[in-house]
Amino acid sequence: MNIAIFSGELSGDLIGGALARELKALCPGVDLWGLGSSAMQTEGVELLADSAAWGAIGIIESLGKVPAVLRMLPKVKSELRKRRPDVVVLIDFGAFNVRVARAAKEYGLKVCYDFPPGSWRRTGTKGAELAQITDVIAAPFPWAAERYKAMGANAIYVGHPLVERVKATMTRAEFAAHFDMEASRPIIGMLPGSRKQEVAHLMPTLLDAARLIAAQVPDAQFVIGVAPNISEQMMAEYLIGHHHLRDKLTEIWHEFALDAETKILRPITKTAERLVAQQRPMLVTTAGKLLPDDVLSDQRYTKQHTARMRSRSDKLPPPTVLAKGLTYEVMAHSDVLLTCSGTATLEATIFTTPMVILYRGSKLLELEYRLRGIKRAIVHIGLPNILADKTIVPELVQEDATPDAIAHHALKLLNDLEVRSTARHELHKIRTALGEPGASRKTAEIVVELARKKP
Repeated sequence: MNIAIFSGELSGDLIGGALARELKALCPGVDLWGLGSSAMQTEGVELLADSAAWGAIGIIESLGKVPAVLRMLPKVKSELRKRRPDVVVLIDFGAFNVRVARAAKEYGLKVCYDFPPGSWRRTGTKGAELAQITDVIAAPFPWAAERYKAMGANAIYVGHPLVERVKATMTRAEFAAHFDMEASRPIIGMLPGSRKQEVAHLMPTLLDAARLIAAQVPDAQFVIGVAPNISEQMMAEYLIGHHHLRDKLTEIWHEFALDAETKILRPITKTAERLVAQQRPMLVTTAGKLLPDDVLSDQRYTKQHTARMRSRSDKLPPPTVLAKGLTYEVMAHSDVLLTCSGTATLEATIFTTPMVILYRGSKLLELEYRLRGIKRAIVHIGLPNILADKTIVPELVQEDATPDAIAHHALKLLNDLEVRSTARHELHKIRTALGEPGASRKTAEIVVELARKKP
């Protein structure tokens, strides 16, 4: 059996990897090839190219991706004609994959669209063309399947593939203990994104908001979920560079360095790489240092020196944990999340964690945002609100995503039990609509059945 799978950017690659794993379980020896990235490659998919970098935000940013994407289309068409797969599986990424679907049907190939673009829409006829260029659609939401059926497509509701992937491996107590936090105290999670440009635009604002929240809730604990492709050292640089703290590093070092024999404190720029290599829990303090986990239990240090540092300036961010490789734990065990828009908001929904959804882009994106009237045209940007078709958690976009506004909404979710309870209840409704685990297996069964079906 010969199956082609085409995905774009990270989220599609993860869906493709899970699908490939299920296809191999159903049909050992199946030949898998297409476009994707590390997740699909790990599952034995032969990649024509790595599509992980194709994701973009907005038209202006997308323009830089267009040449690479368009250059790949002739190669894909050529491979389809040469290899003639039993089924062509397309995952999201409509700007490219709809073109692939058209070509595949021209060549007389069977097409399955897994997670078609715009699946979140509950009404309208956008995407009607899919009825003519697909043999079957695997829909992640029940309303998506019904909408495509109404337009003449063979659509089957399989559930959302995120449900089978998103889970925490630690309890709250274990997570807190791992970073020498206290499980009984509030935990504020911050998810600045998986793209470097997202992190660059959002981190300074998040740190300002954290400072404002800490002023109102002194026992709050702050955790940054660091994406796999973002280094902890890079994130720490944002913390020590915040409000020109980098320029004060030498002064801080001389004033607060402990006895040289203890070797407890060292400049962050010299030790970050070593600590990351050892995979030891780390804490970035207001003094701009990384402390190894065996030092964090020194209550004399944390109480005296950190308190003295805080008293020096109200412009410094509060002590902040960097949690790399534990993003789902951050989502699961935070009392409130401050998160960039995107897939992370739906992942957090699975844990029913109250959140403030944020979107901040470059000046060019801001210009595009204004010129295109996006603020007027788009009612919601966060997936939980889009799927609910109403505002169930706060959203702050571009110039509205100020530290004061972020802190205001976070404090409301943190301190008002009724507001937090209502948010969790509404998020649970969305979680229920995502279905039960098993979407990848159901989709694989659909693909195999389609492959074996006679023309």
